[in-house]
Amino acid sequence: MEANSTLQTVLFSFMLMTASVWDFRKRIIPDSICILIVLTGLIDFSPVKLLGILAALPLLIAALCKPGSIGGGDIKLTAAAGVVLGFWGCMTGLILGLMASLVFYLIAQAMKRLRKLEPQKASQASLPMGPFLSLGFLAVFVLSTGNMLLF
Repeated sequence: MEANSTLQTVLFSFMLMTASVWDFRKRIIPDSICILIVLTGLIDFSPVKLLGILAALPLLIAALCKPGSIGGGDIKLTAAAGVVLGFWGCMTGLILGLMASLVFYLIAQAMKRLRKLEPQKASQASLPMGPFLSLGFLAVFVLSTGNMLLF
C-alpha cells in the first residue's frame, strides 16, 4: 500500500468522523472540517475530481426549494467529499448516506409505534445528516481504493 494512500485514508476517515461527531452533538459541521477534507483531497489530486463538487447540487437545490430542510454544513461536507471522491464516487456516497438515514428514520419510527409513542412527522424530526453522509462517503472511498486499513 502506498504511503500517500494510507495518509489520505487516515485523514479522510478522521475528518469524516469529526464532522459526524460535531453534527451529532451540535447540529453543525464547521467550515474548518470541510476545508481540511478538501486539503485531504489534494494528497491524491486529479483535476477531474474537482467536478465532485457538483455532487452537492441536489442538496443545494433541496435547501433552496425548502428552507430549513438541508443544512449548509451537509452541502459543504458533500462538496468537500467530492474533491476526494470525484463526481460519481461522491454521488454514490451521497445516495448510500441518504439511504442509511432513511433506514434509520424508518426503524426509529417503527420503534416508537411499537412502544406506543406518537411517531414524529418527517417535518418535525431533526436528524443530523453528517454521520450518514460520512458513512456513505467512507464506504465508497474504502471500496474504491481497496484500502482496508480501517477494517
